[in-house]
Amino acid sequence: MLRINEAIARANSEGKKVKKKEISARLWPDSTDAGRQVNMTALCTGVTKYINPDWIPIVCEMTGCSAEFLLGMTNEQPIKSDTKNGKRDCSRNDG
Repeated sequence: MLRINEAIARANSEGKKVKKKEISARLWPDSTDAGRQVNMTALCTGVTKYINPDWIPIVCEMTGCSAEFLLGMTNEQPIKSDTKNGKRDCSRNDG
């Protein structure tokens, strides 16, 4: 099961406003709003039996977390953005 809820919560706590609706629009661009909502609920609750590997970088980009965090392989902090020059700081925030 993907840790989408946790990734969104961490992104929001760092000031990056991310909504499930925005993520679902990127994951399922050809689906209706109702279909996206059903798909996203199934994905977040672990009902989805297949996780498309292409979804991982999309969710990571939108939430600022690593693939390892999203997949539950680590509890590391997400990658932070350097707000001074608009570039990403790829160093991990371990504390």
